[in-house]
Amino acid sequence: MSDLQGKTALVTGAARGIGRAIALALGRNGADVVINYVTSDEAAKQLAEELRGMGRRAETVAADAISPEGIAKLFSFVESQFGHLDIFVNNAIDVAAFGPLMRQKKDAWEHTVQRNTTALLLSAQKCRALMKGRRGKILSLSSLGSTYVIPGYAPIGVTKASTEALTRYLAVELGKEGINANTLSAGPVDTDALRLFSTYGQMKEACETLSPAGRIGTVEDVAEVAVFLCSDAANWIYGQTIIADGGLSLMSLR
Repeated sequence: MSDLQGKTALVTGAARGIGRAIALALGRNGADVVINYVTSDEAAKQLAEELRGMGRRAETVAADAISPEGIAKLFSFVESQFGHLDIFVNNAIDVAAFGPLMRQKKDAWEHTVQRNTTALLLSAQKCRALMKGRRGKILSLSSLGSTYVIPGYAPIGVTKASTEALTRYLAVELGKEGINANTLSAGPVDTDALRLFSTYGQMKEACETLSPAGRIGTVEDVAEVAVFLCSDAANWIYGQTIIADGGLSLMSLR
């Protein structure tokens, strides 16, 4: 257990999947949680009730965590409700492009690659003021597609690679102000979103047959690592991409 008592966390895209699991894990470890979502109103309310059942303060806010307007709304809400922020989990992603590179359309590509990367920059700028003097943590979610080629995954993979690079720059600039910025690369995780990919079956089989863990990852696997990276136990980790994939990336995937 990590002691996050007295900490306030904001998790984007928190109503479902990995974001939901991270929000619950942060709550179990003592943090109050701001639950960001866009359309999953009922799921966000249910998550808030679960967290309140743990004795945590939980607030929900509907906002597009990728757009400048949504980011402004989101952080204004945190400031008005809490006055500070200790943990920011950059989990939300807006995907408008997928498939082979030669079929990519300019607008969809720019929407996916540029908007998601810019969202982290704008959010980090907002975090800076709210985390002043609080030993804050900025954690972004990435994937193995930032390094390895996954068929059809190029727009997302490039986005995640940009996120990892931007995190390194944030770590250097914000580290002197007591803020840690890191990235968590989760490998394949069995979520509803992953099941939408045509290659889901191949990824699941690869995890089961190639990875030392012998299975595909769960949202709980990712959440436990996320809690560590958001805790004071990770104070000595700056600008790193921590891979938590059951060892899949150790194996030859060709």
